[in-house]
Amino acid sequence: MKQFLEIFTFIHIVFGSAALLSGILAIIFQKGGKFHNASGKVYYWSMIGIGITAFSIAIPKGNLFLLMVGGFSTYMTLTGYRFLQFRRNSKLKFGFWDYVFIAVGFLTILIPAVYLIQLDWGKIGGIIPVFLVFSVILISMLTSDLFHSKKLSSYPKGWFLNRHISRMMGAFIATVTAFLVQNWQTDPIFIAWLLPTVIFVPLIIYFTKKFKVTSKQLKPQMPTQNSLF
Repeated sequence: MKQFLEIFTFIHIVFGSAALLSGILAIIFQKGGKFHNASGKVYYWSMIGIGITAFSIAIPKGNLFLLMVGGFSTYMTLTGYRFLQFRRNSKLKFGFWDYVFIAVGFLTILIPAVYLIQLDWGKIGGIIPVFLVFSVILISMLTSDLFHSKKLSSYPKGWFLNRHISRMMGAFIATVTAFLVQNWQTDPIFIAWLLPTVIFVPLIIYFTKKFKVTSKQLKPQMPTQNSLF
């Protein structure tokens, strides 16, 4: 088991390094350009790798922080790319794999919750506030996606692009935060937790404002059919 965890930890670090570098490049490069698209693909698959290895490490070790961050960032990555697909192809609709993503998202909340219930309160420490924050944000995303799932045909392309940007950059913030918390001891400790948010949330606001959608822009689209990739 120890050797297994060491191998997956090394792979996790490799994927994490690739995600951080490609994520920064995707933010810098012109949106929609070939360099942005190329770095975005590397970022996407690196984030999927992070999620898989995070679950593989976190569950055997009982590392709730890694489990929550891995599930949180993976869901945002998957749905961020999915919203881009919806934008590119109006014939797509919310289907089987979208519900699978949502189910996995709820499991990401349920597994730590069950684990925390079984622990003595004295051993939980400061994980409860972190768990509650992650849970509230993730549940809000899950319920929002379910709410919008039946209305996708009424939304313009700018709406999907807005969601794509916010989800991908949200996943990047979660990944950078996890990296800092694990590798940078700050005093006070909340600096490592909040710094990525302080730096990158203004960028999310900036980019999403460029594609701001109003109710007057909502237009019906053609009937849709199921597809993932």
